[in-house]
Amino acid sequence: MTDPDTSRMLAEVRAANAELAKRAVAPIWYHPALGLLAGGYVAIQAAPIPAQLVYFAVFLLGLAGLVYAYRRKTGMWVSGLRAGRTRWVAAALAVAMVATFGIAAWLERRVGIHGAFLVGGVVIAVITTVQGFVWEAAFRRDLREDAGL
Repeated sequence: MTDPDTSRMLAEVRAANAELAKRAVAPIWYHPALGLLAGGYVAIQAAPIPAQLVYFAVFLLGLAGLVYAYRRKTGMWVSGLRAGRTRWVAAALAVAMVATFGIAAWLERRVGIHGAFLVGGVVIAVITTVQGFVWEAAFRRDLREDAGL
C-alpha cells in the first residue's frame, strides 16, 4: 500500500468517527428512563416475590425498548464495555450499583430499616441517569479524538 492510500484510508476512518460522534446522541428521555428502570429494580426488592417477577419482566421489556429506541434514533448500538473512557464510566456505575444494592439489602434485611430498598432505588435511579449522560459524552469524546477533532 502506498502512503497516499494509507492517508486516504485514515482520513476515511476519521470522517466516519466524526459522523458517528454526531449521531451518537440518545433521546433526552433515554438516560432518565434507564435510571428509572434500574432504580425500580432495586426498589422492588422489598416487595413480595410475585411483584418482583412481574417487575423483572417489565425491566427486561423496558431494556429491550431502550435498545430499540437508541438503534432507531442513531442507527447503531454500542457496548457499554467498549475500550476507552466509557469502560471506566461503566465500571464506576457497576461498582456504585453493587454497593448501593448491597447497603440497601443489609439495611433492609439485617438491620430492619424498612424503606432502604426504596431509598437505594432512588439513589440508583439518579446515579444511572447521570452516568448515562457521562457515558455518552465519553463515547462521543473518544470518537472525536479518534477522528482528530
